[in-house]
Amino acid sequence: MHDFFSINRNALIIRPTRAMIDWANAVFPEDPIDYDEMGQHDEQDVFLLPDFGTAEETEEWLKENCEDFLTYVLEDWCMDKSAWPSPLDWALFRRFFDFAIETSVADTMDEDYDEEAFEEEIEEEFKEFDEEEGFGDFDFEDN
Repeated sequence: MHDFFSINRNALIIRPTRAMIDWANAVFPEDPIDYDEMGQHDEQDVFLLPDFGTAEETEEWLKENCEDFLTYVLEDWCMDKSAWPSPLDWALFRRFFDFAIETSVADTMDEDYDEEAFEEEIEEEFKEFDEEEGFGDFDFEDN
């Protein structure tokens, strides 16, 4: 059996509401999204948050930082900030997202998982660099 371990973080799970999809469809009418056909899993974002004692404390922090979350998500949907609704405030956050705050977060991977994945990614990037660019005619001794 796999060992899970609790991490010292809370999680925020957000899912676009019909109001957000209506906004996206107004911005990009040539490629409309059918809200009723959206998947229940792939359309959610999960953010790790600081560890607070209660969901209420986390929500208070979220209210103070909602503009950052709106900016992050809106940039993913539309790079043209002039098309964004305004103001980026708590009322818009609540209008655009269904959200849940989870105060118990467990990691299913051992502590080496992220480190190993990072090392593999770096190794692959350097391998591609060597193959494409190469260091063949560079004299390390003279530089």
